[in-house]
Amino acid sequence: MKLRNLYKKVLVFLVCAIMLISTTGCTSKSDGAQLVKVSVCVSNQMPVSIALKEVFKPMIEEMTKGKYDIQIYDSGVLGSEKVTYDYTRNGIMEMCVVGTPMWSETPVMAIPDFPFVFRNVGHARRSYQGDLGEYIAEDIESSQPVQLLSWFPNGARVFTSNKPLEGLEDFKGQKLRMPNNPIHVKLAESLGANVVIMDLGEVFTALEQGVADGQDNPIATVKNEGWYEVQDYILNSNHIIASLELFAGDQFWDALPEEDKEIFEEAAIKASHYAWDLYEEQLDADVQMMKDKGIVVTELTDADRENMQEKIKPVYDYLDGQYSWAADIRKMIENIE
Repeated sequence: MKLRNLYKKVLVFLVCAIMLISTTGCTSKSDGAQLVKVSVCVSNQMPVSIALKEVFKPMIEEMTKGKYDIQIYDSGVLGSEKVTYDYTRNGIMEMCVVGTPMWSETPVMAIPDFPFVFRNVGHARRSYQGDLGEYIAEDIESSQPVQLLSWFPNGARVFTSNKPLEGLEDFKGQKLRMPNNPIHVKLAESLGANVVIMDLGEVFTALEQGVADGQDNPIATVKNEGWYEVQDYILNSNHIIASLELFAGDQFWDALPEEDKEIFEEAAIKASHYAWDLYEEQLDADVQMMKDKGIVVTELTDADRENMQEKIKPVYDYLDGQYSWAADIRKMIENIE
């Protein structure tokens, strides 16, 4: 395992080094096609990666008659989210798909981590693809040298544990691994859990050895990381429905002819719809897989949801104290049909 991780780190370093040395902005292939690199922070099994390869890439290449060669680099092979976002806004890379690594310097990018603001996955999709997405895009494009072209699903987070976790009362005393993000930490603490902060790569061993009882992540992550082998319960709370965003750097974008910009925008929107459709189909299958593995999956009732929202009021108080617009954003999302 250690050798494999070392190999991956060396590979990422070498690839990034080659890019930095040999690539500034757009390059051309020998056949004249303009190379457009798209770095994707998640695996090739995720809906966004599939949509980019099956919709975005072929649509642009066909509609521009081969003018562009779209190359998708998934699984973070070109670097971490923060690194590839920086590459994109600095013109080293043309495009990237990331989550919200820039939230500390661009506060509106913390919104996808707000808990219990979406009623369900469909509501999150309509929000990201509608008024909420436009609000965030306008803000980030006014302060960063990027264009936010479309929104993709990053997963609806659920709670898992190797101890009974079927309702609000079961959180008390549970040791929950959370990412190093104040919203996530305060969420777990408000529910009565004891927080254990660690990197994603450490979670399996921590769950196996009892260093942590449980964690929160999308069910797809539970499946891909094999955590179902060391977890017995899932509370299907969908408490945070996170996003991925497709960015184009201004240096690349401003050099595109207007007719090509329209093609890129249309392809980005169609890929977004395709990815959300895939995600909603996969979600049901992943839940069934967990049940087939013998995991007790508890659906969150409307009453339990209301009780949890009341319990995590300290999280909302924190957000309102940090961001003057937080309450208005929650109201905006609530009013989206």
